[in-house]
Amino acid sequence: MTKTTPSGIRRPPITRWFVIESVVLVLVSLAFLAFRGQVSGYSALLGGLIFLLPHGYFALKAFRFSGARSAKQIMTSFYQGEAGKLILCAIFFTMVFKWIQPLDIAALFLTFAIMLVTNWLTPLLAGSNTQQS
Repeated sequence: MTKTTPSGIRRPPITRWFVIESVVLVLVSLAFLAFRGQVSGYSALLGGLIFLLPHGYFALKAFRFSGARSAKQIMTSFYQGEAGKLILCAIFFTMVFKWIQPLDIAALFLTFAIMLVTNWLTPLLAGSNTQQS
């Protein structure tokens, strides 16, 4: 259930979306593990985590404030969240490429892309309506 703010606009169900995306990540990683082996399995898991962890950071930053009086704070936290998300993605990719060997790069990037598409589709699949009638 989403929380309603005094303005009548509900906050997005971030926790539910995060759970859905986490389940997709586990299923994709298990599929890579089953069909392509252990290296592909953990590479897929890392690719999904590289997407999911910065996205979680963005969600925490971006949805801290609500209401018309907080418009400046909302915009500032969205920009900070997006900048932080991009920086964290770059750091995580660097860490994985530097420290994880062997690595299935195709599984890593394919899972990252799958998670990106899942992120776009999750609000539609979850059937959430963030505006109160």
